[in-house]
Order: sequence, then structure tokens, then C-alpha cells
Amino acid sequence: MTRPQRRRRRSSGGIAAGPAAGRLPVPGNRGLANILYMDTPTLARASTGTRKLRVGVGQLASGMYVVELDRPWLDTPFLLEGFLVDSPIELETLRRYCRYVYVDPDRSDPTLARRIRDAELADAPLVASPRRSETTVRLEMPKRSGEARQERRASPAPKARTDARVSSETRERFRRFVRATAVAGESLQAPAGVLGRTAGWLRRWMAADDRDPVAWQQRSLQAVHDLLPLGTRVVRHPDPQPFAEAMPAAREAIARAGLATEALYEAVRNGSDAPVGPLHESVTLLVAAMIANPDAPAWAARVGGAASRDTRHALTVALHLLAVGRSIGLDRETLRALATIGLLADTGKARLPRALLEKPGMLSASEHTIVKEHVRLGLEAVERSGPLAAEVRAGIAQHHERLDGSGYPKGLQGEEISFWGRLAAIADSFAALVSPRPYAEALAPQEAMMSLYEWAGNSFDEALVEQFVQAIGIFPVGSIVELSSGEIAVVIGHNRIRRLEPRVLAVSDAAREPLGAPALRELPSLHRGSPPDALRVARGLPASAFDLGRIDLAAFMPGRDVV
Repeated sequence: MTRPQRRRRRSSGGIAAGPAAGRLPVPGNRGLANILYMDTPTLARASTGTRKLRVGVGQLASGMYVVELDRPWLDTPFLLEGFLVDSPIELETLRRYCRYVYVDPDRSDPTLARRIRDAELADAPLVASPRRSETTVRLEMPKRSGEARQERRASPAPKARTDARVSSETRERFRRFVRATAVAGESLQAPAGVLGRTAGWLRRWMAADDRDPVAWQQRSLQAVHDLLPLGTRVVRHPDPQPFAEAMPAAREAIARAGLATEALYEAVRNGSDAPVGPLHESVTLLVAAMIANPDAPAWAARVGGAASRDTRHALTVALHLLAVGRSIGLDRETLRALATIGLLADTGKARLPRALLEKPGMLSASEHTIVKEHVRLGLEAVERSGPLAAEVRAGIAQHHERLDGSGYPKGLQGEEISFWGRLAAIADSFAALVSPRPYAEALAPQEAMMSLYEWAGNSFDEALVEQFVQAIGIFPVGSIVELSSGEIAVVIGHNRIRRLEPRVLAVSDAAREPLGAPALRELPSLHRGSPPDALRVARGLPASAFDLGRIDLAAFMPGRDVV
């Protein structure tokens, strides 16, 4: 018997390409940014003293780190403020939308940095003409010489993840997807007129391909609802409680869930019956805390910690499943099932040799075969304490299955995989990507999101990936970000209307020295004409980028909430 062909819903995944040609008009009065065409690199200095080089887009090349544009970032398809140019698509997009950009030589490819600094020392004058002159200083791109390769080998490189490669095309689609959902979020929740000129432009851009952001988001949500089993109730949850009011219950829920999960793992490790009663009680508390305020349990888990890596992973997966479930409107009983799946999915790993799970390298084929057994072992251990609900059992049994049949333990395909298995697979994979592994460093959350987006349609359900990104956020609560000021901050809350502007808590200065006390930083709205040098999230960072152990986050209690 042949397996059913999997369904492809390419119509719901990603946003159509941008304008075919031409540049956007530069909004507002930006001084030189409006009148100069820069084909000559010139030295500029930021307010923080960071050196930047103004470079005409005709001189850009792969390996240059772009830190600033000649227009607001929201007027372009780029997701974050600052990125390393590494693809022809990014080069073409910069040339389409900008006349010049600012490049950071210190964060660019080392073989380019010397050339950039040489041009900088020439102190070439600004060229106020769109036409090249004979005095224009050109940046010659270095060839990949043996000397350059030897230089790169001499510098220790971090361990790269081979399981999370993202194509340049996916990065471009992801950026467009995030921008579109940000606009849709404002349209669905904010009063009329709050979007401003930028949103209007994006709507016109989307209309060219019949992809209105609001209508598209509604179709994406409907595609997820169509996956739900018959009889599943969809409800409208109340608006979140104030953060400070929700935190006490959230802390208790996280503490109880952590203790119950740790006790269950320990029992399974010792071959005893799994104590599922306390875990079910903690699930009830987790669901109530998530409905009250989705950010509060995530923050409580970040500052409260867990006794072991296994417990932290289980809690993380459970919270991500709950966040998505709440976002798409699942009722309390369904949320309970999702939380239970998250806490129990990897229980079987407690029966595997620790040395195998902590091996500093990729597993061999035989070792991977052993690891696959954790699904069966976990189900057997938990079911000795009593039968599981059908949806919980499906989620545990299928959280490593993939739509294209490449997963395990049964190699299921397409419609053979339940809604519970599809969503659990996404949450489990994301939690693994943002956590350090013996063989690879953790990814920054937005890089992990892009990896999910890369696999959407093949390994994962596209509509579910899109809803996951929106529910968790590009910068999840508890994640570490670098601000445009150079400060390191921790995300403490989502802005569910302005989704690219999370609430952040600064924990270090620009030199990465810990602040005496964490400090809230307000990120002005991208949609309200804020100046180009206003405080922004420059990039997300992996969990290992800053030692938060030096900061007393547990003592911090926000006094007010993000709008």
C-alpha cells in the first residue's frame, strides 16, 4: 500500500517578491540622504563612536556588513537592522532600494576590511552626483588567495550547525513574511489610521500580487483550523492581564511543572513507574498562567531556570505549544493536551546512555538508531501509569515524524501525521535549534525561525510554521538581543500590535559590561516616523552570547505593560 501523497500549500507560505524594478522614494526629509548619490566611500561616525563607512551600492560586495541604510529599514524588505551581505539576492535588493549604505569594516570579511580601511584613509570627498567621476575611489574586491585562506584558518571559528542551513531565497521570503505579518497585526488590532504611510505602501505592494496582508493572515489561520480534529473547540481568549499581576501565578506554575517533570524523568531513569499525577496538576496551572498572560510563564521559566537540561527542554517545548495554541484560539482542554505533549515528548531519553546524548560530535548510524528508540521507551514508561489521551499519545509518538517521510520512528508522511504531531515537531525542533548541543552552538532565535521556514512545506506544515513564528515572536521572551546602541538586552515581553518592537530589559552597556541594575528600554514605533537613529533591535543573539548569570533577573518585576 502506497502512502498518501502529502499536500502542498505553497499558496500560504511566504510573501511574493517585491517590486520588479525601480526604487522607493525616500520618505520625509533626511538631508543628504535625499540628495546625494554616494559612489565614493566616506568615513562616518555614529554617536557611540563606532566607525562606519558610507559606500555606494555599486561598490557593495558579499562579505560586507551593512549597519545602516539611506532610508528607514521598514521601507525595505530587510527584517533586521544590520546583516552580513552573503547572497546575490541581498546585493540586488540593496541596489534596488538604496543609493548608499553604511558598512562596518570590523564586522565585514577580514579580507575586505583592509581594503575598506584603505579607502577610508584616503578621505575621499563626498560625490554629490549620481554619475561617476574620474576621482571616485573604487573598492577592489580581493581574490580568494592562498594567503587569505590561511588567515581564515588561523582564526578559530565557532562550531557551525550543519542541520540548519538557510538559503538566501528563504531569508528573503522570511523577511517579507515578517514585515507583512507586522502590518497585518496592526490592521487587525489597531485603530484605523495608525499604520501610516509605510503600511500603506506595503499594502499597495502586496496588492500587486493579490496578497493583502490581513486577508493572507486570515487565510493562514484558517488553514491551521482546517487541520484540527473534528470537534476541537476554537475560542477567543481574554486580553492578557498586566504582567505584574500575572507573574506570581506564572512563577508557581513554572516551579511546579519543573519539579513534576524532574521527578518523572528521575523515575523513568531509575526504571520506576512515572509519577504523572503531579505533572497533570502542574499542567492545569501552566494553562491558566498562559491564558492569563503568555509572556509571564516564558519570563518565569527564563529567570527561574530548571534543574536539568532535559527539564528545561521539556518546559520550553510545552510553553511554545501553549503559546501557539492560545494564539490560534484552542480551548483549555486542548491546551492541556498540548502542554502534556511538550512535557512528556522526550521522556524516553532518560532511559538512554548519558554518554550517547552528550557525545561531542555527530552520531553514527548505529548510535542514531539507538536514540530513535526514545520515542518508544517514553511511551512505554508513561503508559505504565495509565492510558494516555489519544491526542497526547499521537503528539508524543509523532513529534519526530516529518511530512516528507524522512522522520522517525515510522516514517509517516503527509496526512498520516496528526495535527498534534505536526505542531509538536515544530516546537521540539525550534527548542533544539536555540539550545547548545555537544556538536554545535545554539542559534539565535530568528536564525532558528528561518530554518523552520526553510523546511516548511517539506518537513513541516507551512501554515503551522507561520502561526508558530507569529505566536512565539521573532525575538521570544527570554531571548538575548543587541540594541542599536550596542547594549545587550533581554526580551521580557511581546508587542502584539507592533511585532518587531518587543519590550526589552538592558543588562549591559555597549562594551558588554553588566549594568548596575537592569533598565527598561523603550523602542519607538517604526510606524510613527521615528528618526533613523532611534533605538532599535539590531540583531538577535544566541543564548550563549552573554552570561546572564551575572545579572539578577529574578528580582526584576516590570511595573507596566507594553501596549
